[in-house]
Amino acid sequence: MLLKSLDSFSLPGTDERRKEAENVMERKRKRILVVDDDSELLYVLSVRLVSTGYTVYGAANGLEALEQMEKHSVDVILTDYHMPKMDGLELLSISRIKWPGIPVVVLSGEEGDMAHEAIERGAYAWVRKGSGFTTLLEILASAIHQSVPA
Repeated sequence: MLLKSLDSFSLPGTDERRKEAENVMERKRKRILVVDDDSELLYVLSVRLVSTGYTVYGAANGLEALEQMEKHSVDVILTDYHMPKMDGLELLSISRIKWPGIPVVVLSGEEGDMAHEAIERGAYAWVRKGSGFTTLLEILASAIHQSVPA
């Protein structure tokens, strides 16, 4: 039997691997600023996001995040709510003015009113700490898709 094209030939699982490789390549061009005063969580999120193909910048509070934003172009901000010096909602308010095209995802252990306030102030989404990493990746990918470079 003669194959007319190698495109018609594939090994089992090849399509899935190819799709994942394409997703990683797309993420490699995307930059996320992760902001959290919990150094362990900041580290774990950063390592996991880098392992899935993103470029990650980190900051321990809102003031450091603003400094990072001045230095680096990012596609999305993932910020904790409760932090010293400048909390996530203050960062959200300032970033919406200075970089209106960059979506902000607020990460918090709180529920209820804080989530509504974050959305009312212009957050792209609110994610509860402890949500699955896959859910967080989906939200970040969606936010990046809506991002308008500064």
